[in-house]
Amino acid sequence: MMRKGTLVSLLTLGILGSMAITVQADKPSVLAAGSLRPAMTELLDTYARENDVTFGTLFGPSGKLRQLIEKGEAFSLFLSASKRHSDALLAQGQLAGSEVFTRNSLCLMVEPGRSVSDDDVVDVMLDPAVRLGTSTPGADPSGDYTWELFRNIDAQRPGAFDTLDKKALQLTGGKVDRQSKGLPYPAVFTENKADVFVSYCTNAVATAEEVNGLSYVRIPEEFNVAAVYGMGLAPGADAETDALAAYIRGPKGQAILERYGFK
Repeated sequence: MMRKGTLVSLLTLGILGSMAITVQADKPSVLAAGSLRPAMTELLDTYARENDVTFGTLFGPSGKLRQLIEKGEAFSLFLSASKRHSDALLAQGQLAGSEVFTRNSLCLMVEPGRSVSDDDVVDVMLDPAVRLGTSTPGADPSGDYTWELFRNIDAQRPGAFDTLDKKALQLTGGKVDRQSKGLPYPAVFTENKADVFVSYCTNAVATAEEVNGLSYVRIPEEFNVAAVYGMGLAPGADAETDALAAYIRGPKGQAILERYGFK
């Protein structure tokens, strides 16, 4: 995080100042779940215009971001797609708090040219001829929620979990890509890696905007899983980061999140 005035001051310090700028640029302040990228990009841009304060960012699978924090990654605010990760960091003393700030749910993204209705979502997922893509459980909460979905289906269709567990292609969420500029899901379909893909509904909406003809259907309520997002500040985070957290949980931040499909 760096004020514009601070950047100007550093530039006047010559070589020593340039070294300081490089170090700051390599240490993002906000570590956020990849599913938050579109919404948080707008939110942080809006916040910067209104408050003249900018924050660096690193987006990725929340489980992997948690591991980076545990290994000493510099940050001031952590936005996780699962409160389980922010709770764990709080228990370790690496967060000053852990609170719910938004929610999500699961949808099935469907390749162009294929039709899936609310009534046959589960049948399509179980179809041995259909390639089912998912994120990576353990590393990415989207994968964890998806395997919870599999268990919910199995409760009504015994044996379904084993089928889904074996056929699921774990195509995303296995690592933090510091060079990534967007969501990975469009490539899943443009590169023909899967026929359908389980992910957050917000990801489905964003992917449909990039992949012509792609559709999506919300997982039926009887099987769906509530994704609960957790937020926490680093111990000793400054007042500017605290103000950003208040903005995220406040009416303006929540309105931006809701516009992208978060609840």
